Amino acid sequence: MADYSGFIRQQVASRPYRPGGQVETTQAPAVWTLAHRGYSGGGRLDVWVYATKREALREGAALALACGLDEHERACEDFEASRYQKVMDRYEETSPDAHLLRVQMAFLQFPD
Repeated sequence: MADYSGFIRQQVASRPYRPGGQVETTQAPAVWTLAHRGYSGGGRLDVWVYATKREALREGAALALACGLDEHERACEDFEASRYQKVMDRYEETSPDAHLLRVQMAFLQFPD
């Protein structure tokens, strides 16, 4: 059986700032996700899980290139320069409103 424990890490879940300068930081288990809704899949939302934000961004940018941005010179330059978020932003700018390509943390909820 595969071990996926390397994907789950403690991340900052909240950081409220209280009067008087007190800061309370709480952490919770989370994974980095890449979510994509595009032309394939009849509008479904596909979600992948990655161990790090950088991996998720790199794979998201590669997906954006595979979805047609490989013909945009600036997107290719940004990918080669590891500016993955810029590639993903360009994908969303040039795609229909219903499409999305996002990287974000997903906090895990465990039953008590």
